Amino acid sequence: MKKSVILLFVVALMLVAFAGAAFALEMTGKVTAVDVAKGTLTIQNEKVETPFDCETGSMIKDVKVGDMVKVEYKEVGGKKKATMVMPAAAKKKAAVGC
Repeated sequence: MKKSVILLFVVALMLVAFAGAAFALEMTGKVTAVDVAKGTLTIQNEKVETPFDCETGSMIKDVKVGDMVKVEYKEVGGKKKATMVMPAAAKKKAAVGC
């Protein structure tokens, strides 16, 4: 009985420890560079310009410099690897006046 409880605790602890790795990170910004042949994409948000390696060049074949995109990515060996690139929803401008 005691071994079962300890085993259950260890399994639960491992699930909590590795749960963060299962969630994709994301960033939204304006495309500043795209190279389909190399499978690379760079976007600029309010704070920083960030390069991404893409899992496949085909995911960025229709992306152009100046497009607003949302990139889902994972960190692999210190590099950001895009797993999905999609158009970003345009920010709505605040209404002015009455």
